[in-house]
Amino acid sequence: MLSRRALVGGLMTGAALAGPGSARATLLAVGRRPSESFFLANGLQVIVLPSRRGPIVTQVLVYKVGSADEVFGQTGVAHFLEHMMFQGTATVAPSEFSRIVSRNGGRDNAFTDFDITGYHQTIAPDRLELVMRLEADRMTNLRIVEKELIPERLVVLEERRMRTDNVPASLLDEAVREQLFGRHKPYAMPVVGYADDVKKLGVNELTAFYRKHYTPNNAILIVAGDTTAEAVRKLAERHYGPIPNRPIAPRRRLAEGGAGLPQRVIRADARVVEVGWSRDYLAPSRRVGETRHAYALQVLARLFGGSETSRLWRAMVVDSKLALSASADYSPASLGLTSFGLGVHPAQQRTVTEIESAVADEMKKLLDGGVTAEEVERAQNQLLAAAIYSQDSLASGPRLYGAALSTGGTVADIDAWPERIAAVTPADVLAAARHVWRDEGAVTSLLTPAEDSR
Repeated sequence: MLSRRALVGGLMTGAALAGPGSARATLLAVGRRPSESFFLANGLQVIVLPSRRGPIVTQVLVYKVGSADEVFGQTGVAHFLEHMMFQGTATVAPSEFSRIVSRNGGRDNAFTDFDITGYHQTIAPDRLELVMRLEADRMTNLRIVEKELIPERLVVLEERRMRTDNVPASLLDEAVREQLFGRHKPYAMPVVGYADDVKKLGVNELTAFYRKHYTPNNAILIVAGDTTAEAVRKLAERHYGPIPNRPIAPRRRLAEGGAGLPQRVIRADARVVEVGWSRDYLAPSRRVGETRHAYALQVLARLFGGSETSRLWRAMVVDSKLALSASADYSPASLGLTSFGLGVHPAQQRTVTEIESAVADEMKKLLDGGVTAEEVERAQNQLLAAAIYSQDSLASGPRLYGAALSTGGTVADIDAWPERIAAVTPADVLAAARHVWRDEGAVTSLLTPAEDSR
């Protein structure tokens, strides 16, 4: 919890963001998060986020590669390689990486997404050099051998079964993405991969992917916590600096979605207990499409369905009692197009027809009548307050920087985000809604119990 002293020190009135006489003088201002950045000679970008809130540091090494960089037929290779990164080098035995971190009082993990793959450790400051040495070692010296690959493939396939095949909502999401972004296209293929592809991936495919993408000039090192830029630079030069770089091909993403939209996808499954209704719209990111709408779309998502005070929640849950919950979501951090999503869980005895009609009514009210300055300001303050609180976390900062910098953003873009959110006007929000809320860019989906008649 942020202390009152820190809260008062971290917030200012909107006068700092708006000119003299501005009517919007109550917006919160977000103090710039202390950060320093530099590049090593081999192209590795380094970001340091110093914080004295606790005697710990977090190292995150992010590679600018994810499942959207795969080709159909080899889906899941980015995620499979993430698993293999723990299976040893010439000097570190299989599975020993995490054991070493644990024995030194730390914890570690990794993640793969569509545009990014990351590896992170949290540990005491005097062990930062240890995890840097370990991470730099597997950046260039990973050993991918059949003996370790075969059992790890079973782990990956079991993860697919647990998180996708046994979760009806995940299967529906997979089908929705295929329609929204186009079957066999980068953002339509699942991060975990199709099971048939994973079964065929071998040493040659994983090694080729590793050699193609795992190089310092395709990575970002982010260190947050109880350290200094000088200390991080010294350690990074020592451990990452000697690793040679390699040529990196440009990353490519489509600037169009799937064909034949709008589409409707229904999954009836005996494992489903509660009906779920969703609609996803193709939307611009900060990099592709009508990028000028990205900040307004963040405000729109918050205003329309981002909290229990939002328009959709009040109309669907509080006033009409049609739904148990209602939401909207949007993230601009994508190298290609992204999506703007709406979701509703109907109340008992309510039909999908009623839900769709009510959602359409709320969208029409916004499109026809616009939004007020007060509700835009409320949404902006909710977003800005979340940014302030996130500065207390050693996890959210590195993930934010990693996602932004891996998808074409800069440190300057991150620093300017609060000001750009604060600059969004009601007219901007309305223009963004009109641009995105179009039938020709939508996929409506329904998750329902088998043989549900609603």
